[in-house]
Amino acid sequence: MQTLAETILNHILRDINSGTLALGSKLEEKELAARYDVSRTPVREALRHLAATGIVEFRPRYGVFIADFSVARWQEILEVTADLEASTARYAALRMSTDGRAALRAKQTELREIIQAGDKAAFDVQNAVLHKIIWQGANNETLLHSIQRLRSRTLPYTRLQFISEKDQGMASHLEHETIVRAIESSNAELGYQAMRAHILRAGAISEDLDHQE
Repeated sequence: MQTLAETILNHILRDINSGTLALGSKLEEKELAARYDVSRTPVREALRHLAATGIVEFRPRYGVFIADFSVARWQEILEVTADLEASTARYAALRMSTDGRAALRAKQTELREIIQAGDKAAFDVQNAVLHKIIWQGANNETLLHSIQRLRSRTLPYTRLQFISEKDQGMASHLEHETIVRAIESSNAELGYQAMRAHILRAGAISEDLDHQE
């Protein structure tokens, strides 16, 4: 059961990700409380949690601001994300259970059907589920938690839903197919390299789109 502060945190993340709250903008507790129809206490707690992950910054005498990464900083984060996710594909190729591989293949098949139906919103959701199946299949809790922490920190900056909006869904699906086949055949090195290339390409698309806005 989510606390009220956790609910507000998710609302803030959603609004940052959608562009409703712009990167670099100042956040006022009073305005956020009115926006989400709550008191300032859960808003304050949510902002503290967001500050701990680097999504917002507390600036003495100035207030709270949404962090805005530089291109160089984003590239650093993208490289780390790619390496971590690539490691999950490598270990999943070696450790994923038979049931896990079946679930991964089923999700990949579902994604193809979603793309053919042109359901972009469903693609974004199920694309994330496929990645989570691979993370869990690596059977490495430390690696899983590292990715989850990094993903929570970079959520407002990734904007990966734009992949489908730029007709990149099928390209992403084909890259997934290479990754899935590598895991199915226990080819750890291919899984690593294919996943790393996939994440770097997705990140590059997001960065290009942000620069066009």
